Amino acid sequence: MGFQDEMKQMFLRVVAGDVEPEEWETWWNSNSFKLEEALNRGDRGRIMPALWSAKYYWMTKTQGGVAYYFHAQGRPVKTSGYYEEKAQEEEIRDRQKAMEAYYRKTASARRPWEEYLERHPTETITFDWKSLLGMPPGQKPAKAFRYKKARTTEQWKECGEELKLRLKENLQAKIAPAAKAYGMKKAGPKTFVREKNGLVSRIQFIGYFRGGGYEAMICYLCPVYAIQYGILGLPGHVSQGEYFQKMRNGWGVIQYGTEAVDAAALESINGKFDDILTFLADGMLPEWQKIDSLETYFAKEHRDYLKATEKGPNDPKTGRPMWDLDAEGKPDPWRADSYLFGVWDLLTGKESEGYARLEECVRHNSDYMKDRLKEFPNACDDPRDAMAVMYRNAQLFLETKEISDAQKRRDAIRETYEEVCRFMRYYHGLAKKTERS
Repeated sequence: MGFQDEMKQMFLRVVAGDVEPEEWETWWNSNSFKLEEALNRGDRGRIMPALWSAKYYWMTKTQGGVAYYFHAQGRPVKTSGYYEEKAQEEEIRDRQKAMEAYYRKTASARRPWEEYLERHPTETITFDWKSLLGMPPGQKPAKAFRYKKARTTEQWKECGEELKLRLKENLQAKIAPAAKAYGMKKAGPKTFVREKNGLVSRIQFIGYFRGGGYEAMICYLCPVYAIQYGILGLPGHVSQGEYFQKMRNGWGVIQYGTEAVDAAALESINGKFDDILTFLADGMLPEWQKIDSLETYFAKEHRDYLKATEKGPNDPKTGRPMWDLDAEGKPDPWRADSYLFGVWDLLTGKESEGYARLEECVRHNSDYMKDRLKEFPNACDDPRDAMAVMYRNAQLFLETKEISDAQKRRDAIRETYEEVCRFMRYYHGLAKKTERS
């Protein structure tokens, strides 16, 4: 049997999924010179890419290249799904190993944080959230549509109304009970909030600007006096980990109202809300529950742990970090972190540090705010303008610096804090409209 016949027999085995990666690598390397003569450069690149290694992921690429080779010769072949299945299993194992290495790497920062939490225990929430997965109780049967994509105004309206109905069903059946279990109350049809010990937590679904479903979900936990930017977030493996990625993947099914919400679409919508519920109830909300005071929120152990988890392990497939929240020393564009920590410094008696941070915040934003306030004089009182609200709050705290008497200054800081929090409860949706005094 000549080499051409041997090569095609090997290729057919690859098509059938009968060749393991190591065997393929050995055969290819031992016949490299013959293959250069038998295959053109394009076929060689498709069958054996430059970064190829003995993994099932790369065997899927090889199989695809071989299938293209036969197709180009007028001999289409049906490929086996063996390599694809093994590649998925391989990816799961590799990601698990990468995450295990990540947990070992961050253990030195996690242990002090866990010890801190043991000294400051919080209420444990017992909530059977898994019972909410699947089809919402009493969900209406899927509607029959005569079309798949909406093309007329009437069809757009019909699809949009049906989508909103299905979103409302899932929101009430899955998200609302989870939020309630953690003490959150509704602050609108798509928003849940909670205030406890100077902290506010908020979950809000943002409507798609073109009138479809939900464009995004905004979640944050921060001091009542703060805005939602420049704050301390969640550990990277929670905020950007597996549950988050699964939730974000395929989000469009609950965003765009341009297709018929038939039985298949309804199943996808229910499934997407299962993903959202899992992210919230098995990730974010329990993590928030650990932090029930400003002291815990700003604890060094907490900040060190968040810092350690900013960068995830390398993705085995791409070689890039699974997530990267590291700002690499770049300052917050609004200096919102200066405001966040500046106020906390004042509240804890570190006045020189606090005033310095607040001055940086005001100085950085002053030019922009001068122009902004000329165009919108009431921007500082508008919850939709986060920067203007923060800027005014920082100014109010800075005004206390002019008080020379130490005790009176501390009293003024506390009074300013209470006044700012009173307005910020309106900002966060905790209270009805409130005017600044």
